[in-house]
Amino acid sequence: MKRKFRLGENEKQIILCVGLGLFIVASFVLPNLPIALQPILKMRGHKGFQKLLKKLKNKNIIELGGEKIKLTKKGKEFLKEIQIGKINIKPQKEWDGIWRLVSYDIPEIYKKSRDLFRKILESNGFYQIQESLWTHPYDCKEEIAILAKNINITQYVIVMMTDKLPNQKEMKEHFGLNENE
Repeated sequence: MKRKFRLGENEKQIILCVGLGLFIVASFVLPNLPIALQPILKMRGHKGFQKLLKKLKNKNIIELGGEKIKLTKKGKEFLKEIQIGKINIKPQKEWDGIWRLVSYDIPEIYKKSRDLFRKILESNGFYQIQESLWTHPYDCKEEIAILAKNINITQYVIVMMTDKLPNQKEMKEHFGLNENE
């Protein structure tokens, strides 16, 4: 029986740093510890920090070997989840008048990835035009590319741009855009 567990913010921060290759074990005692980890070290101290690493090792998320820390397969999955969770398309001060269309045709065998993709579009406020066609007024090409890559659906997703769409008035209302924008 598999046990599902939650990761704390400190654990997520360590996974991100390890995943991005930002530190090695030797840096724990050095003053040039990555800035992102310094608050954890201050809060927990060296022993608490070591304990946190041991906890991640016991959960089979990281491997400690010599002077290096590596993510396990399970750790890499958590890294993907953390990165996906950080995807957030921010409104810009002024709309440039361009609609970003995201279209996808993801095969049934990737249903979980398709559902996750749709859920993330919804959580970022995209407007659904058709079943697999969504729009957003702000630049999101990079975020969509990262998301599609992380869930292995890049070949099934297209991002397009246009300045005119049918039912634009309804879409502008959805995004809180002024009529004259």
